[in-house]
Amino acid sequence: MKEIGPIIEQLLRRNKLWRGYQQYQLVQRWPELVGRSIAEVSRAEKVVGGIMHVCVKDSVWSYHLSLMKPRFIAKLNRSAGNTIIKDIYFKIGPLEKEDNHDA
Repeated sequence: MKEIGPIIEQLLRRNKLWRGYQQYQLVQRWPELVGRSIAEVSRAEKVVGGIMHVCVKDSVWSYHLSLMKPRFIAKLNRSAGNTIIKDIYFKIGPLEKEDNHDA
């Protein structure tokens, strides 16, 4: 019996969805990849055109994380197994995920 992982990957690759899936995975895995202390003051939002958009708690953290950007990019791409992230854009914003539905 075949494992489902390789079958799903093949299906996503065939339909040109693999890269989008990898981007999604990197956003979801941000806390795991950068560590708990950094995840407490930041939240990955999305990847657009090779740029990961990350909300940070305040300008002080934005500055500190920008100094660590090359390390983050290398770790994210190593996790993906290829070059997905070319840059990271840090912006000050809410760390909680926004609800997109009306109350």
